[in-house]
Amino acid sequence: MKIIVSTHDSLCPIKGGGALRTLKCAEEFKKRGHEVTLIAPADGVGELSGIKLHWLHAPRKQRSQILSSIKFNVRLFRKFLQFAGATEMFFVHNTIAAATLPFLRRFYSFKFVLDITDIHAEYLAAARRNIVEKLLTPLILFVEYWIINNADRIIVVTRAMKELLIKNGIAASKIDVVYDAAEIDKIASEKEAGSEKAVLHLGTVDRQQGVELFISAIPLVAAAHPEARFLIVGGGRELENVIKLSEKLGVRGVCVFTDYLPCDEARKYLARAAIGVIPRQDELPNRIVTTLKIYEYWAGGLAVVSSRLEGIAEIAKDGRDILFFQPGSAGDMAKKIIRLLEDPGLTAKLARQGSLTVAKYTWSGAAPKIADAALKAASPV
Repeated sequence: MKIIVSTHDSLCPIKGGGALRTLKCAEEFKKRGHEVTLIAPADGVGELSGIKLHWLHAPRKQRSQILSSIKFNVRLFRKFLQFAGATEMFFVHNTIAAATLPFLRRFYSFKFVLDITDIHAEYLAAARRNIVEKLLTPLILFVEYWIINNADRIIVVTRAMKELLIKNGIAASKIDVVYDAAEIDKIASEKEAGSEKAVLHLGTVDRQQGVELFISAIPLVAAAHPEARFLIVGGGRELENVIKLSEKLGVRGVCVFTDYLPCDEARKYLARAAIGVIPRQDELPNRIVTTLKIYEYWAGGLAVVSSRLEGIAEIAKDGRDILFFQPGSAGDMAKKIIRLLEDPGLTAKLARQGSLTVAKYTWSGAAPKIADAALKAASPV
């Protein structure tokens, strides 16, 4: 079968968990003998993992998420149009890269499979928006669910996300749940000297990540443990704001900030910390995901402190492999971090149990499940 695999995330360098998931799926399709072509953002690379890559620039989302996505889809449409007549399946990660496929299907007979780790319009509804974005949000929500409903098969990352899609009129029979995973063979759990006093936020610094809450908790933690250090690893649209907040709160000196780093470079910070945080706010789009960082924290031997969110609660248990705090409460977050800094035994227990949990969520298991679910679209009814 000829399969086009696409995403809006950068595959080279890899930026975001969606990019890694997409590449793993493309590799799985290729391993099964299918003819695979990648169409995705990259820095001029023509091939990845032995798969031909047609690259284009990623959506920047700096001024307007909506305008950026429209421009990206115009560029992507030109690529899709080159292959639509000879392609049997489009496998697309998230709707930002799938907006034109429902229209193309009116003229071509390919199958359309959508792999969803985020529902982007729900983030827009919860975000700071300009007046145009506020006016357009209801329409964009409608369009995103319309795109999803047009897919032959849909793969999602949590049961909570599946339930949301069903509530929005999408048939349960079309939806499969396959959780994200970690490259446990590429993430070392050994620790560097001083890691026991370091707390890490790994990943993009965008509004939905809630990094401001983490920064707000730092003064409380630093007051109890002046020796503690706080690592914020990954660039994003909110990076400048969180740096300013750290300065305002007087904790800039105990924080380390980085911009975007290649995946392998970013993962090195897992060895430099004992605690990993997930400070996401309790908002609909955050409730229905798990985030890749939890799997990487576990694989890297970190104890995890997280907002209590529905999707994460599907894979983690409070006091076993995670400590939950009340979403939106910097004080409760600080309390949980302090508890771990003062109880190395508990920190070690959570890290140990996390390593056992993540062993159930590896790409050697997840990628075949996603491929199986996708290929149902091509199976006779």
